[in-house]
Amino acid sequence: MLHLHQILSITWKDLKILFKDVGGMVTLFLMPMMFIIVMSIIQQGMFDPGDSGQPRRLPVVNLDSGNLAAEVIAQLDNVDGIEVETDWEGEPMTREQAEALVTDGKRAVVVVFPADFSERVEERLDDAGARATIELITDPAVSTQFIAPIQGMVLGIAERVAETALAPARIEAGLAELLAYLPADAQILLDKMVIETEKTNVVHVERVVPPGMGVEVFPDSYQQNVPGYTVFGVFFIVATMAESILREKREGTFRRLLAAPLPKPILLAGKLLPYYLVNLLQVAVMFSVARLLFGMALVQPVALLVVSLALAAAATGMGVLVATFGKTQTQISGLSVLLTLTMSAVGGCMVPTFVMPDFMQALARFTPHGWALQGFQDVLVRGYGLAGVWPDAAALLGFAAVFFLIGVWRFRFD
Repeated sequence: MLHLHQILSITWKDLKILFKDVGGMVTLFLMPMMFIIVMSIIQQGMFDPGDSGQPRRLPVVNLDSGNLAAEVIAQLDNVDGIEVETDWEGEPMTREQAEALVTDGKRAVVVVFPADFSERVEERLDDAGARATIELITDPAVSTQFIAPIQGMVLGIAERVAETALAPARIEAGLAELLAYLPADAQILLDKMVIETEKTNVVHVERVVPPGMGVEVFPDSYQQNVPGYTVFGVFFIVATMAESILREKREGTFRRLLAAPLPKPILLAGKLLPYYLVNLLQVAVMFSVARLLFGMALVQPVALLVVSLALAAAATGMGVLVATFGKTQTQISGLSVLLTLTMSAVGGCMVPTFVMPDFMQALARFTPHGWALQGFQDVLVRGYGLAGVWPDAAALLGFAAVFFLIGVWRFRFD
């Protein structure tokens, strides 16, 4: 009993110490709760194929001069979980509008029926090699796992509509040819008719990208995953940096630095520079490993460097900000992990933004993670150069400036 009493006394003492740090305990419980909520919401699109209550929107451009494309679109619109969009802002959607929707990230995929779709289907009666093409305009950063079901659904419905449209003419031609021969030859001709239906598909679905995206082949998993986890990893410097600042405050290092004839922002910038350089080194190592181990192409090095510089600035600025809000190591550790994991998830580092609900996709624009990931994908996946990534870099520098200015305003050297 004596030992039990001692154990309970020690336990009670440590519990009082833990709960004395209210902020630390709040972040300790808030972190897993927020992560569960955020991840459950953003992953909904990965496990939910869409239903009548929350359908997936599929923009469609109908340029077909015949009637077959309209029949395919009608059947697509009847699929549960799919909402076909043929209009944009009250007008029939054009190809240019569709390309802009994909380029601007408002839609991940658009279906385009060309003007000769019906004509090419009907040509199959006279030309066994004729095929009608449907174009899927897609963002190359969207994974094949997301596009493949849509492509298969469009192809399946279009093929069924095309075969149904050709069936009467085929039957009529087959019967006419059958009646021209003796009954003994009929079985051979029926075999020929069966072989005719087993040849190549009448419809072909081709995946293309909007103009301006210099993509020769669609990206592999490395070009999509390496940028996401690089951004995710870079922001872990926040905890290390904030804890270092807290430690130096406790040891009185900052008070001694105040004796130097330098403004406080300059002193703080000198403290941050090593972490900024470590961030850049981290990005370089990540991409170098991807290049050496996986053969990932590192195109447009200047554009990559610009995004990396801006990303490192944003991560370092966030470190300053967190250091001003955390009063204890527990608070800083919890707040750093909470912000890093939550913003990484919302920004698309863990789950692509195109599978998230619309409001979560909008929230991604308010995180440096979302802009950094978009910047890297603009270079590595969409083929953009320096001119194409300046909005991403500008947004990251804006985050860095806000974080740093608020941090300097709130910072206390003692």
